[in-house]
Amino acid sequence: MKRLFLLISILSVTTILVPAGQAQERKVNQKKIDKERKRKQKQAVKDYHKAVKQHQKNQSKSTKAMMHQSRKQSGTLTPVKR
Repeated sequence: MKRLFLLISILSVTTILVPAGQAQERKVNQKKIDKERKRKQKQAVKDYHKAVKQHQKNQSKSTKAMMHQSRKQSGTLTPVKR
């Protein structure tokens, strides 16, 4: 009888604690996912800027001058600054 009572009490305690542990695990996993997403986003921005620089380096001297001029004009023509 004592064994049955002990078995039932252990079973009831584990059924209560397991979902709480799963919620904690989901929260930790979500933090890991968010951290990884931020890291990838930061790397993507870095790669984009690197590609833009490389593209600008590949242009001829006259094209570079036109690109520079258009960048200067876009800063004065648009209300939103970079």
